[in-house]
Amino acid sequence: MPSIILCVDDDRTILTAMRNLLVSTLGKTCRIEIAESALEALEICEELANEGNEPKIVISDFIMPGMRGDELLVRLHMKYPNMIKIMLTGQGDFSAVIRVINEANLYRFIDKPFKNADLVLTAKTAIEARTSVTILNEKINNLEVRIDKLESK
Repeated sequence: MPSIILCVDDDRTILTAMRNLLVSTLGKTCRIEIAESALEALEICEELANEGNEPKIVISDFIMPGMRGDELLVRLHMKYPNMIKIMLTGQGDFSAVIRVINEANLYRFIDKPFKNADLVLTAKTAIEARTSVTILNEKINNLEVRIDKLESK
């Protein structure tokens, strides 16, 4: 099952550029989903989670109408704590970045306009990080099962 990357930005031009870039570089191993608002992103995550395939990575703009990107990432972290969260912005709101680092375990902050190579490298390393966490969690679960079996003898 391919990793899902969700890109969120209210600017359709940037959203399309992100999607096209990620599809052209990671499209063989990843599925790229897009949302034009934080609310749409929450709906997409819910639908995908109900199918058993929540996004592994979310890349969100900071300034969006309705719900800002920092609030979106905090909400996603509460529901999907293992999701890798990346924030994009051309606005330098340092307090919002600190909030997302502290409350949503922000993986990376990328300035707009982003450099294509930086966005691709960040997405690739995020996929590797998420894969490593998944493998480690599976190993921990297997060890816990073995410990339980040993303790019950």
